[in-house]
Amino acid sequence: MQIENKFIISTKYSVEGPLRMKEEYVEGAFESPKVNEEAVPEQLKGAFGQAFNTLQQLPVPIRDAVSSGMKVPLSGTFQRLILISYLDDEILIIRNTAGEPEVLTRLEAGPDPQNITEYES
Repeated sequence: MQIENKFIISTKYSVEGPLRMKEEYVEGAFESPKVNEEAVPEQLKGAFGQAFNTLQQLPVPIRDAVSSGMKVPLSGTFQRLILISYLDDEILIIRNTAGEPEVLTRLEAGPDPQNITEYES
């Protein structure tokens, strides 16, 4: 049996200096677990069906909340300072205050830096 569950964290970065940034955790989101029904063993299919039917009988607002996941606001609760060790168009290597490195890679091309008119600090 395979159950997939995700927790997604949204963050905001702000520039604190030429080599220093602050990362603030904005929101956490628990996605509803996903179960691969084909992978459920035969001996558990009855219990799985009962659990599914029970969820279907819940009031619509509760059922919608369960199916869409749960969001947890984190604004101002968690943050960390990071130092930039290396930066180019594709890779950003940072170190936290304990000196532990992280390598971040660009997922998609962002806006041209020369066209940005607003900055957040």
